[in-house]
Amino acid sequence: MQQKGYLKRKTQKYSMKQRIIADLHTHLNEKKIKPIDWWNAAKEKKLSVIAITEHSNYKPKEAYLKLKETQPKEIMLIAGMEARTSAGDLLIFCEDEKMYDILELQEKNINIEKALNIAKENNLLCCFPHPYGYKSDSVCEVLGEEKTKLLLKQFKVGIEYYNGMLASANELLFGRKFVKGFYNALDFVGKNKATKALFIDKTTNYPQKKLEKLAQSTFEKVRKGMLLGEKANFVTVGSDAHYPTAIGSSIIELKRKPKNEKDFLYMIKNKETLWKGPNIYSKNPIDIIGKKEMFEGLTYLAKKTVFKKRDLGKKINKKWLSKRIKTIKRITRKQNIAKIGQKIKKIKIKKRILNLKDKLVLRK
Repeated sequence: MQQKGYLKRKTQKYSMKQRIIADLHTHLNEKKIKPIDWWNAAKEKKLSVIAITEHSNYKPKEAYLKLKETQPKEIMLIAGMEARTSAGDLLIFCEDEKMYDILELQEKNINIEKALNIAKENNLLCCFPHPYGYKSDSVCEVLGEEKTKLLLKQFKVGIEYYNGMLASANELLFGRKFVKGFYNALDFVGKNKATKALFIDKTTNYPQKKLEKLAQSTFEKVRKGMLLGEKANFVTVGSDAHYPTAIGSSIIELKRKPKNEKDFLYMIKNKETLWKGPNIYSKNPIDIIGKKEMFEGLTYLAKKTVFKKRDLGKKINKKWLSKRIKTIKRITRKQNIAKIGQKIKKIKIKKRILNLKDKLVLRK
C-alpha cells in the first residue's frame, strides 16, 4: 500500500513536469499592463515559456526589460517583437535582447524582404502571425497566398499556426450578453420607423450585416491559417494577448524542457512539439475578458470593418456620417431593447421630425 501511494505521487509529479507549454505572442506596453499582472497570468496558466512580442511602435525593448526585472525563476522569457512590414505584421524572436538594437527592424512599413534579410544575417527567428487576419496586418491578405509561400520557401519563415485572439473572436463578439445587447440594439434601430424617417437605418443596417459576415468568416480565417502552417518550415502558437486574462489561452507544447532560450528557439525551428492550439489544459481555453476590454476590441473591429465608408454611388458627407454614428451610440447606450424604446420616446426632437412621425402614423 505504501509503495502504491509512492508510485501515485511520482506519476502525478511526472504528469505535471511533462507539460512544457509556451505562449509566443503577447503584449505589454500597448495597454499599459503592469509586469506583475502579466507574470501572475503566466503563472496561473502554468506556462514554462513565454515570449513578449510588443509592437515595434510601442517600445518593445522597454517591455522586455520591464519583464526581465521581475521574471520568476520557473518561467523562461523569450525576447520578441511584432514588426510592421510592407507585408503586414512579422513576429521576430531572439535568444537575448540584442535584436532590439537593430533599429531598422522597428521602422514602420519596412520592406519585407529587407526585414527578413536582416533577420537572417543576425540569426533571428521569423514568423508570420495571423496570416489570414485583417487586410492591413496579415501577410496573405496583403501579398496573397502564392507570394507568401515564396517568402516561406526563400527565407524559411514560420507561420503562426493558431492565433488565440482571432480564434476566439466569435466567442468574444457573439457569445457575450454585452455584445448581444449592442447587436440587438442595432437591429432595433434598423427596424424602428422613427429611425427610418431620420435615415439612421441606412447607417445601422450596414454594420449589422458586417458583424454577421465577420462571424461567418472568422472560422475560415483560422482554418486557412492552420492549413498554411502545415506547409511552413515551422509553426508557432500565441494568444496575441493584450490583457493578462488572455495570456496562455493558446499554446504550443514541447516534447522536452528547453535548456535555455537558444535551445528553445532550436526546438521550435525543428518542430519538437506535441500540441499546438487552444490551451486544452486550462479551465478557460478561450480567453475571457471584461467589458472594458470587450468595448475596446469592438471599437477596433468597428474601425477596421464596420463603420467603413461605403460606395453608395456618391461621396458621403463626413459630418453627416459622424452625426448618424453619434446618434446610434446614444440610442444603443443601454442593452435592454424596451428601455431603448422608452428612451427614444423621451428624446426631445425638433418639430420637423415630429411632423415626420405624425405622417408615418397617418399612413398606417
